Amino acid sequence: MIQSTNFALFPSEELYSFTKKSVILIDEKKTTVTAVEPFLSISKARLEDFKNALDREAKNPLVKIRTQKATDQIDAFMALRKQAESASTRKKAGVAEAATVIIDVIRKYGWTLQRFGQKTRLTQLDGLISELKTKHPAEVALIGATELLEELEQAQADYLEADTNVVRSENNSTEPTVTETRQPLTDSVKQLFQIISLQEVSAPSAGVTALIASLNELITTSLATVKASDTRTENAKKNAATATTTVNN
Repeated sequence: MIQSTNFALFPSEELYSFTKKSVILIDEKKTTVTAVEPFLSISKARLEDFKNALDREAKNPLVKIRTQKATDQIDAFMALRKQAESASTRKKAGVAEAATVIIDVIRKYGWTLQRFGQKTRLTQLDGLISELKTKHPAEVALIGATELLEELEQAQADYLEADTNVVRSENNSTEPTVTETRQPLTDSVKQLFQIISLQEVSAPSAGVTALIASLNELITTSLATVKASDTRTENAKKNAATATTTVNN
């Protein structure tokens, strides 16, 4: 059985790389999976559509602005989360308890929200910001995070504005966008994986077993690479912040 894959974890470039490698693996072994050919053809076509959309997007200067705003959005979220973590160890009366409340709310919407796909991240951040502002302003103030919450709210608004500008520019084009081509691509690859997994059940063979093993290895490696990249980015930011603090002191 091919392991479950959360495609939402892949940024666009990494999604292209992963799906391309998957399609290549399946194409090389397609004779071992009798029903895979029509699904493979669909995936190849959708992969090409996605690649063309990525190429067009890379040439759009507004996309670079949106990418920076997405980074700012994640940085603001991480700053709020770290403040809550730090406050949870404070001895001052009520601070640790308030921090626990904030941490519970963050966990509700996603502790690793920075790794979510942008659409999901937007929705979850909206919920997080709203709940903290309306239900827990006292706790936010007590842990010294009011300004951080305001910065997160502003970062969210800035991203939405940048995204709107990109969408408007794309609407002036008749070509499909990355957003429009991403879901069809992931759907087609999921169908490929499903067909191969069914083949393993209905007509098992050494060839199918080997293909599934290769795909599972690719899935594991690709997801680990994405998560490692996130970790390196976070560590680099921590080191930069520490260096800045040291210089200022």
